[in-house]
Amino acid sequence: MMHFLREHFAPQPPFGWLCIVLILLIPVVWWRFLRERSFPTVRFSSTDLLRSVGGSWATRSRFTLPLLRSLAIVAMLVALARPQSGGEYIDARKGIAIQMVLDVSGSMSEQDFVMNGRPVRRLDAVKQVFKDFVDGGEGLPGRENDLIGMTTFAMYADTVCPLTLDHASLINLLDETEIPGWVDGRQVREDQEAGYTSLGDAIVQATDDLRRAGEQAVQGVPGAEAAKSRVMILLTDGADNPPPNPSLQPPDPVEAAKVAGQLGIKIYTIGAGGGANPRGGMFAMLRPNRQVDERTLTEIANATGGKYFRATDMNSLKTIYEEINRLETRKTGERTFRDDIEAAKIAMLVALGLLSTELLLASTRFRRIP
Repeated sequence: MMHFLREHFAPQPPFGWLCIVLILLIPVVWWRFLRERSFPTVRFSSTDLLRSVGGSWATRSRFTLPLLRSLAIVAMLVALARPQSGGEYIDARKGIAIQMVLDVSGSMSEQDFVMNGRPVRRLDAVKQVFKDFVDGGEGLPGRENDLIGMTTFAMYADTVCPLTLDHASLINLLDETEIPGWVDGRQVREDQEAGYTSLGDAIVQATDDLRRAGEQAVQGVPGAEAAKSRVMILLTDGADNPPPNPSLQPPDPVEAAKVAGQLGIKIYTIGAGGGANPRGGMFAMLRPNRQVDERTLTEIANATGGKYFRATDMNSLKTIYEEINRLETRKTGERTFRDDIEAAKIAMLVALGLLSTELLLASTRFRRIP
């Protein structure tokens, strides 16, 4: 039963809560009906004479009114629960699983990247190349057939988007991604979370996301299998700097990478920043970014058979695609469910018809006086 509901309905707040309210209304309707039947309007010292008369057809079928109202509530529930045209699936014949792991600590606000002739934050430059990498653009063909997810990290690691073929939703979530304490590219407050870089936690979180690598997504897709090529693209502009916690030892990034390697996950690491100073004029020289722990990032990549990249500009980031494009691919898939608008309309019309019929009968054949 629960499997059927998950396959064919997808209620969301606030409609999900409204569905619960409607469910609770059904026993209320019948409680009122039974209560009215228990207490006659006119009282007699004895009802034996009335019993011998017998009830009319209208009296015996009065349960029709609460029945109609109950069915109307059920029809409204169906409409509000978002009926789905379930079971359709996307068949991606040459796809791999990619988890983008993005640093959103405070240092990602440094403006040492140039985009469209003006200096931009590291985060903005990375987000733009990420979009081109996923959807195509600026010489990148896109990754239409790949299951792609995203994990962000600063003080904590968080899976912003699970592995999916719905790249439009992924890009929307990417657009909303910001440094803690920043809103729409502007800093509005000092946030403690932005002062840390939990690199080890990020690798552990992304490894867990990739471990299943689409196992749930391919369920019920004929001929599809979970992705065998699993890739993590880890971008940071700093070193491992987890928040202090006396009761818990944070995971070591290299050790976490070794576990990922044992699970068949390949990690590509990117040290971002340290490009030309956009305020240094046309003779600005490349300067190294002393924050990037290149040694650790190289060890992380080597532990999984991946590679370390140094990203000093937009073009540096695009070289990642050339490496990923040579990876082994497998047939993957993802079940998709679309809102069945027609079914919802029919359910609402049925509910309207049932309520109208109840009002009509209550005002005519089943009218009560007083």
